[in-house]
Amino acid sequence: MIGVGAAALFSSLFCSTRSRPIAVTDAMVRISIDKGLACVSRLYDGNAFRDEYLEYEYPGEAIESPLAGYRLTYRTLDAYFIVLMNRQAGVPDGPAGRLFERTDAVTKALVPVWRRKGIYNLRRRPSPGGIALDTYAILAVLRRDTVMGRVVEAGLDGDGWLAADFYVGQEAFRRLADESWAARAVLVADPEAGVDRLHALCRQVIEALRSEHIPVARANLVIHALEALADLPPSAAAATGSQPPSFEESLRSLRREGVRLLQTSEIRNDPLTLANLVGALVPRRDEEEATRTMVETLSPLIDGLIRRQEGDGCWSASSRPGDPSGRVFATLRVILTLGRYRTFGSERR
Repeated sequence: MIGVGAAALFSSLFCSTRSRPIAVTDAMVRISIDKGLACVSRLYDGNAFRDEYLEYEYPGEAIESPLAGYRLTYRTLDAYFIVLMNRQAGVPDGPAGRLFERTDAVTKALVPVWRRKGIYNLRRRPSPGGIALDTYAILAVLRRDTVMGRVVEAGLDGDGWLAADFYVGQEAFRRLADESWAARAVLVADPEAGVDRLHALCRQVIEALRSEHIPVARANLVIHALEALADLPPSAAAATGSQPPSFEESLRSLRREGVRLLQTSEIRNDPLTLANLVGALVPRRDEEEATRTMVETLSPLIDGLIRRQEGDGCWSASSRPGDPSGRVFATLRVILTLGRYRTFGSERR
């Protein structure tokens, strides 16, 4: 899906950051992943994670586990979801076998329960006592559940799901981030309608980028749009939609902005956003025109992520030395990026 022009853009933007190609071997990536999984496994007791960030509960949240022995919060579920993403990306369980097994069990068990609960924060027919839109949609996407996908689709109100002011100020970008997952859930249940929603999402994100000036917010818009586009089946990827831009044009524009953002100090100094953006830029489809350039382009960034790994195997979510909060979450996200790169790079070397 990436053209020669975009490949040249990647190459030209990064050539000034290194004097010679960085050789990132499969063994380097595999060892780093295993060390990260071992660290996360040590911080997981089978019930919850020993991580201040993941221990936080939002006011009023009460998520019941359908299985005994799990303490579920929105943030803990985020961690389980990333574990499931890692498994689906081909990351082997390695030293985190129990974590992977328990993640699979609890996310599977949640599906029939959440089908009945619905979504509480829709602007159209919200379900009191339901689940937040993004969390509900993520489970629908990861478990490929068409019933949950139809619940998300039924909640669509015109051009979106959430009230325009659901997030405000510097958090405003989160509305489209949440709705990107909703669009992906619609794609699971109704591919034709899902393609339309992804077209609309791309237009909304590109429009939002015209007025959003905060680099981290811009990066998150790009990340979520690229992740959503990666769900498209090949036959739909070439579709133009009822209005421009085409998916190809949207992808080219979003990747161009993603590469530009990687050069900013704000993103370079934000370990979690950096890892997520690199992961979103890893191609996951047949892009033969750009394969060699993409491997060479991403290698120095992957090398940099590996070098940031701490002695115990985890990564920090913070640029502040000694800040332990969010290390599990950050580590799982970096592992996902490394896993995607390993699959992409090993197939093309």
